[in-house]
Amino acid sequence: MYRIERFDKNADCRTLELSPDLFHEALRTPPESLARFHVDNKNGEDFDIVYYDNNDDIEPIDTYPKYQKPPFMARYHIYDENDTETLWIGFFDGVSNMVFEELNEYTIVLTKLVLQHTGIDVWCDDKRILYFMPRHERLHVSGQLPTDLDRESLLYIQKKLGSGIEDGRFRTLSSTYAFHNVFLLQWLLEGRDFSKYKFITVDIDDWGGIGAILSYYVRYRIGFARFGLKFVHEDNGYLGKFREEELKRFFVLDLHDEEAKDDNTLVVPSFMVLSKTKFLKGIKHPVDESIITPEFKAEMDEYYDGVFGDRKVLGVMIRGTDYVSAGLTGDRVMASPRQMAPLIHEWIKEYGFERVFLATEDEDALEYMHHEFGHMLDALAQERLKLSDLRENEVISEYEKEHADGMYEEKLEDTTINYFYALYMLSRCDSFICSGRCNGWDIVMSLNNGRFANCYKFAVGIDKIRSGSPL
Repeated sequence: MYRIERFDKNADCRTLELSPDLFHEALRTPPESLARFHVDNKNGEDFDIVYYDNNDDIEPIDTYPKYQKPPFMARYHIYDENDTETLWIGFFDGVSNMVFEELNEYTIVLTKLVLQHTGIDVWCDDKRILYFMPRHERLHVSGQLPTDLDRESLLYIQKKLGSGIEDGRFRTLSSTYAFHNVFLLQWLLEGRDFSKYKFITVDIDDWGGIGAILSYYVRYRIGFARFGLKFVHEDNGYLGKFREEELKRFFVLDLHDEEAKDDNTLVVPSFMVLSKTKFLKGIKHPVDESIITPEFKAEMDEYYDGVFGDRKVLGVMIRGTDYVSAGLTGDRVMASPRQMAPLIHEWIKEYGFERVFLATEDEDALEYMHHEFGHMLDALAQERLKLSDLRENEVISEYEKEHADGMYEEKLEDTTINYFYALYMLSRCDSFICSGRCNGWDIVMSLNNGRFANCYKFAVGIDKIRSGSPL
């Protein structure tokens, strides 16, 4: 992305003329970080444009899993703001006003698109925007940004991203993320003819559990349909780390299409770049009961009714060793059982829960909860790990390495059923508390479909709880 900076007479660099093609002209020379051009401006004072790598305008690198390698953001060296067929203008749906803090390449391009293709008003406090476009009745240029606009219909593009998509609704974000959401398809196409493609495929990594795999499978199907593309999966016999033929015993999956060929299937090269998009991440609680086979659902319902009957149950999910082994930091750090216990006690007393159903893969968490809640606690029988079983900063634990030969194939049914059983049973509970942001939270909330009397997701920092989300 090119930022606009003061003219530096001491900088020895090439001069470009201000024109509608300014940024494309600059990008024709493969840019390097901090590449600079002088701009000869017939409309006012001369200025410079300076290139900054998009990978520097994202969340802090330490918030990413250690097994994910950069770059984490697409670089848009080639794009066409006039090719409306491949732009996702739907990103602006529900927006009445757009405010941006910094005038740069991306906010200039987005402003032009908004004024041309929507009825949105744009607010800017930098008069230099008039170098790039004529005055417009919906373009408000003043010395101060408004503070009284309706937040529910406001798209606020801030100068620097703090951490994540700020409000979870893609309404407060950096210019890099906003531009990426609108131009994503062009990045995927790399100049190829969009009309040739009917299908799209993304590799589903084998590091995720059944919850993550199902969640992203459904997100891909729903999200890519917005572009008129059908999601298909490589026909290699596996979905993530699970054998496809086994998964179909429990879940309703549509993974392949006979018409999908190499020449009509678009390949997504990076999941991490997709994770910054509203069309994918904006899908709330994607997995519902329609993905479960009727036989499997009936079996889980029978199990829940047999264990709990009509008793009032609080569901609790605690992620532990799996998140530690993945090296997740930032807003993906989970609350500990000790941090969660006071709220659980409070809810038991306030709402009169008779049982607590715990879902965790962490043996230490299970032991703590048994000690804290005694006979009130129920948990599915399953293999669990202790933190001491893990090698620091390794994605795969020593236990998994020792049992790697055939582990996923021999124990697939137990692994899949036990984990999904736990998620489904949580969704049947009267209320739900989760240790933090994870795919399990999304699946439980989706399966529950709004029936919880109360639910709470912890949001933690590196050392202590920052806030909670009573969603």
